Amino acid sequence: MKVYKYRYGSKRDLDSLEQDYFYAPHPSKLNDPCENLFDVAGIEQTLAQLASMSFVSTKMLSESFFTLFTQIQENVGIYSLSKTVLDELLWAYYANSHTGFCIEYDLEKLGELTKIAGSFDVLYEHNIPQITLDDLISVQSDVIKILQLTSGTKSKKWQHEDETRIIMDYFGKVEYDFRAVKAIYFGLRMPKMKEDLDKNNESLPDYLSQVCQEQIMQTLRGRGIKYYQMLLKPMSYEFEFTEVNDLYKDYDKYKEIVKDLDRSLIDYNGYGWKIDSSYFDKVAEIICRDPYFYKLAGIAISVNDPRSKNEPIIYAQFYKSEEEMLSIKKNFTLDEIDNLYKELKSS
Repeated sequence: MKVYKYRYGSKRDLDSLEQDYFYAPHPSKLNDPCENLFDVAGIEQTLAQLASMSFVSTKMLSESFFTLFTQIQENVGIYSLSKTVLDELLWAYYANSHTGFCIEYDLEKLGELTKIAGSFDVLYEHNIPQITLDDLISVQSDVIKILQLTSGTKSKKWQHEDETRIIMDYFGKVEYDFRAVKAIYFGLRMPKMKEDLDKNNESLPDYLSQVCQEQIMQTLRGRGIKYYQMLLKPMSYEFEFTEVNDLYKDYDKYKEIVKDLDRSLIDYNGYGWKIDSSYFDKVAEIICRDPYFYKLAGIAISVNDPRSKNEPIIYAQFYKSEEEMLSIKKNFTLDEIDNLYKELKSS
């Protein structure tokens, strides 16, 4: 799914792209003072009624629920995204009156490197959510629905933003796979070259110092990102965009390093599937070129992927650093392996 982030166009914005992270602020730092606002009085009333009707104490249950709500209010981070790059109001509000830029992400790829708590469309209501005990019981196995109620509900007056959210269980910097960034859209008024910037620009702090289109292309060279220029349709209030040439399209690929791996960690057993052993070797060739590969944990047939009921799935599990305790796991169908291996050999 494509999602978009409108950016002011500052040096700080470009630094975050260069360093492959986004910042998920605490709800109190967002521009809506009603973020994370929800009412749990109904739960208190229900628990009090249960306590008065039986000899069973509801104290532990009550403490568990309110520990959960406290953690949500104190710890979550929110990264706000849009479903469109064509909203003139969002360009005006969040991209410095069309002088900034907009990032196109692959939402699924954005959550591959660092685990996110959830992502969902924001709900827009006339009143703050009234969370009841029934709500918690009915969604007890779905944390996303609870987070959507507590951290993904806003006033109807914000509905024009049609927002999608990523929720983290902490606030601050979140590292992502750089390949999640698919395109950059330059605002109608964004300076193209360094000479187009204000003469006092470099004296401004990083969050105000503006960058130009040339600087973005130079900083993100070798990443396979597409670039587009926003345009105003003739005699219209509507926007469109056109692709522009990458000034650094022939630059060496970013993070292109082939690393060694321990082939003794490859399990060639098909476990019921008749698979040519070369597919396991192809996965090894693919994965040792992954920009985040450091050390192999294993390559084998997957039994956990839902697709494995109908076709063989081979997984590769690896660590991205010596210190990293959590591994990264990637699953491949045989067709995906063939296509990726073909791309690898043709590049």
